[in-house]
Amino acid sequence: MHELGLARSIAAIAEENAHGRRIREVRVAIGPLACVERGALAFCWDLVTEETAVAGVSLGFLEAENDTFVVREIEFMEDS
Repeated sequence: MHELGLARSIAAIAEENAHGRRIREVRVAIGPLACVERGALAFCWDLVTEETAVAGVSLGFLEAENDTFVVREIEFMEDS
């Protein structure tokens, strides 16, 4: 299940780019030829982010072309 490794990498990218800001959602673009099972990736995301700086952050999916797999957007929470 390579989705576990992908989830770990996505979490690391999100944490690295947060710079202390709180994240609302991370969106990844996945193409139909990327060989990534979205359900498995979402499951692994919940596992690897548990008790981390990105715990509770939503993982969203965007449509992409071909074998694309990329962290496309990181949405931060607004300061109150």
